[in-house]
Amino acid sequence: MGSLFTTGEVTLTSGTVVGAGEEITGIVSGSVFLNFVAGTITLPEGSPTPLTRPMNKNLNDLGLNQCNSIGIWNSDADSTVFLGSAITLADHQVAHVVNNYGFSNVRIEIPANSTPDDTNQLFFMASNDGWLGYGFPKISHQRGSVSGTSTDASVVYLSKHVGAYNQFMITTDNTDGADSLDLRIQYSEDGTNWFNDQGYSSSAVTVTAGNSDTWASEVAHHFYRASIVSTSAGNPATFVLYYNFVNDKGSSSF
Repeated sequence: MGSLFTTGEVTLTSGTVVGAGEEITGIVSGSVFLNFVAGTITLPEGSPTPLTRPMNKNLNDLGLNQCNSIGIWNSDADSTVFLGSAITLADHQVAHVVNNYGFSNVRIEIPANSTPDDTNQLFFMASNDGWLGYGFPKISHQRGSVSGTSTDASVVYLSKHVGAYNQFMITTDNTDGADSLDLRIQYSEDGTNWFNDQGYSSSAVTVTAGNSDTWASEVAHHFYRASIVSTSAGNPATFVLYYNFVNDKGSSSF
């Protein structure tokens, strides 16, 4: 069994300590670089700092010059993975496993599919063995939350590409003490043309102060988003949008 390479412990500029082996969250769209020789992970500008983070180990310290297997999970299935200079993976999966192939660096291109942009997530495990030897998960999910305050104009506070997931859940929690908000859940196949989802089509759903709306669907549309407007002009309401997109049917290898 060879050595396993993954994320190392890092203290973010905010003071939060991220432990070794934890997934990276808050990534904006752009290029993520994995340098296994130096053992570094470099995130796109706008992601949580520091942008360059350590892996748990590196090839230099081991006296090696390449890894030979890898598993990568990225929350957006429209991302493209460049393995070394020869293999490009754009097969619309959130998880990829490649065995018996030598490389020393990986580039992951994350598209601008998310609102907010900094809600992409990433996890990887690599090995210098030809076989990864790690049970890379077939069941996965992307979850997070977005908070805000409604305005007199309808605003999209959450928009996600959900290709490769098969369950979608969004809970809107009105945390305001007095004012209500109007919510619409919409779907799209191309990220440009949007349609109101069932239950939100004839009119927006009003979420009163201190209450919540929970939406769940297993209809596999390609994009979903949530838009919010104050129910009464001049009376903004605070809220939190919780989202969870689940993949429990896909394959993690090829």
